[in-house]
Amino acid sequence: MRRFRILFLVVAVALLVPMTLLVHRALDSVEVERRVRHEAVAERLFDEMERVLSELLRREEERPFGHYAFEYTPPGETPGIRLRSPLAELPELPFVIGYFQIDPDETVRSPLRPRETGHDDWRVSSRESAAIATVERLTGSWFRSDRGQAKARSAAVSQVPGSTVELERAGAAAPQALAQAERKSERGVSAYDALRALNKGVEQRAERQAKITEEYAPRARASSGDRQAPAARAMLEADAAAPPLQDEPQSRRSNEVMRFELSPMIGRRIDGGHVILYRTAVHENQVYRQGLLLEVGRLGEWLREQTVGASDLAPYATVGLAVPDSSSSLDPSRLVYQHRFAAPFEELTARLDLKPLPGMGGAAYVYALSALLLVAATLGLAAIYRMVSMTVRFAEQRSNFVAAVTHELRTPLTAIRMYGEMLRDGIVPSESKRDEYHRRITAESERLTRLVNNVLEFSRLEKRTRRAHAEAGPVGPIVQEVAELVRPHVEEAGFRLRVDLEPDLPPVRFERDALKQVLFNLVDNSVKYANGAAVKEITLRCRRSADGFALAVSDNGPGVSAAHIDRIFDPFYREENELTRRTKGTGLGLALVRGLLEEMGARVTGRNVPEGGFEVEILFRSAS
Repeated sequence: MRRFRILFLVVAVALLVPMTLLVHRALDSVEVERRVRHEAVAERLFDEMERVLSELLRREEERPFGHYAFEYTPPGETPGIRLRSPLAELPELPFVIGYFQIDPDETVRSPLRPRETGHDDWRVSSRESAAIATVERLTGSWFRSDRGQAKARSAAVSQVPGSTVELERAGAAAPQALAQAERKSERGVSAYDALRALNKGVEQRAERQAKITEEYAPRARASSGDRQAPAARAMLEADAAAPPLQDEPQSRRSNEVMRFELSPMIGRRIDGGHVILYRTAVHENQVYRQGLLLEVGRLGEWLREQTVGASDLAPYATVGLAVPDSSSSLDPSRLVYQHRFAAPFEELTARLDLKPLPGMGGAAYVYALSALLLVAATLGLAAIYRMVSMTVRFAEQRSNFVAAVTHELRTPLTAIRMYGEMLRDGIVPSESKRDEYHRRITAESERLTRLVNNVLEFSRLEKRTRRAHAEAGPVGPIVQEVAELVRPHVEEAGFRLRVDLEPDLPPVRFERDALKQVLFNLVDNSVKYANGAAVKEITLRCRRSADGFALAVSDNGPGVSAAHIDRIFDPFYREENELTRRTKGTGLGLALVRGLLEEMGARVTGRNVPEGGFEVEILFRSAS
């Protein structure tokens, strides 16, 4: 049994280790799947933002040069015809504070304000006046400042324009995440990062700006040449001397009909709350800057409304714009992604706080399955252990039973053979001895018969081939008959047999021969185990019970220890070790008693008597 326990422990550990590794791998796979799915959602959302910004950029780049004046002459019309500019009113988009134009003399003007006199009937509203003041103040101060330092600060941002990174849940780890994204961009797109190659908004914008560079850059630089005014050349040289941002176009667009060149839009951050989007226009050898002032907060709200809006993603996604070097605390319960927009919005980033999306099997699902697997494995191992241990225990008990039966058979057979040979050879000294030897032979034969009957009855019970023949009747006469049959054996062992029967006991269903065999076994069991008692007395007691009557066999022996009392009715079980036991028996007596009584529909229990001794009680149901 000890070897089996060691082997069982080794097998359990061998199963537990791969199960643990399997659960760990499953948790890793679930986490990877969760991150990939959430990253796909983030990439799709940011791609939609890039597409919306591309549409905005395309519209602004296609805006005619003359729209930035309060009034303008449409192309192909006579100079006397002037129309009101569509930019002479407050913009419809909530994030656009206003448009501006910086003249060659560095005067900042807004299309909301007339440039010439003669517009006395035109009044500026308070909102328009505030917009004009904001545009002229912020754009003018920024263009007069050292723009090279602002470009250098923006160029120092580590995240590649047009890329998305997942910020770590610890705020200090965010720079490492950005650096990792930069290294990935330098190595190229891997199979795991292939999703980033699907950013159509960035691709379309890059293709359009590349086309502008290829078509118009040579003509723009050749046409500007030395014909530019000193102020124009100074402004262009200032732009050329400033460190360019990544992906900043250096081309110029030429229009032969209007004789002016337009550069692609450039985006610059003025402060944490405002961004300007402007282009450089060379007209009649004069350099102008035309663009619009954007409010970052409202631009973020507008992008969220255009992309997330009232979709099913809205309850789970929180989107906002920020500058790339801004820091804020990260929610550990969410996945946080940061996207740096492509040029000309590369000085802006979008941060997405994404709650766990429904419909994805998470770690709780793996833990539940792991718990079920662990419970199933534990129950299986416990069942195997119990089955094998019971098989081993029964094998040991059967081995002990064979040894006990061999001993029990040899003892009466030896006595019968000895007394028989003495009687055969006529060496018995007297007639009284001859009678004694006859009684001994008869007693040992009866003992041998009971032993063989016990084995045969138990075998039939175990194979379920025994057929009970129970009949209703009184039990008292059977008890009296058994008492008379076993009395000589009991008294010979030094015991006194006492019978206590209540009168008028109700009839019950029982099998006569089976009940006699039960009583024989119980009395014989008391004789064996109570042999060392101070008062050698065995009592057969019958009394009424609630639904029948109870038959009890008790003695004054040492009783049964608490550790063994629940197993005394098990087959082949003996409290004493087989090698050191001092009492006779095979371990089948009480098991046979329980089997026969259950066949008759009775119930048997055993208990230690408080006054000393052991009692076996049989409960019969009334036949009525």
